[in-house]
Amino acid sequence: MRRSSAHYQLLILILLALVTGSVCGCRMFSTTSYSGSPQVEVPNPLTVPAYDRTLVMDQVSDELDDYFRIYKEEQIRIVDNVMTEGWIETHPQIGGTIFEPWRKDSTRGFERLHSTLQTVRRFAKVRVIPTGNSYLVDVKVYKELEDKQFPQYSTFSGRQLRHDNSLDIDRNEIDIVETEGWIPLGRDFSLEQRILRNIQSRISENCGPQ
Repeated sequence: MRRSSAHYQLLILILLALVTGSVCGCRMFSTTSYSGSPQVEVPNPLTVPAYDRTLVMDQVSDELDDYFRIYKEEQIRIVDNVMTEGWIETHPQIGGTIFEPWRKDSTRGFERLHSTLQTVRRFAKVRVIPTGNSYLVDVKVYKELEDKQFPQYSTFSGRQLRHDNSLDIDRNEIDIVETEGWIPLGRDFSLEQRILRNIQSRISENCGPQ
């Protein structure tokens, strides 16, 4: 990754951390919930009871739709008396910044600051695996950093390539695994945990005994 202003960006990061820390307190960077109670880590994959398979897939899809646009989705099916695996993949989504508090794809603290100072995108892949008397919901959220063609503050005047999703094109024609111009950063575990907690709550409220 070529950067001609690494020190400048580091200074901005420190200043933003100090400002947000003074306004919001240490809670912004803590692992506790808004109510002050510690967040309990949810297992990934998450085990949910074997309710109606369509309802389970709908709840997972509805939750993902709050963060990303769905790219492909395969429902759980019965083939030769065997349940197949359901799965969902999403389009890459440029991360929400500190100036977009309504965006849910960037979690509090480092992830949102990182998305503010750098061009970061995320996308999700979810598997819903039947296991007889339950389902395993496996959520993976991947992060990528834009690899700029030229230093950020260079005076280059030629046409610069863009790799974000702001271009006016049909995203359905782009393969989800295309990563040209992007550097993999691994997984976003904090967003995975948020999605899993919400899926667990959704299924408990909507798919459980009435």
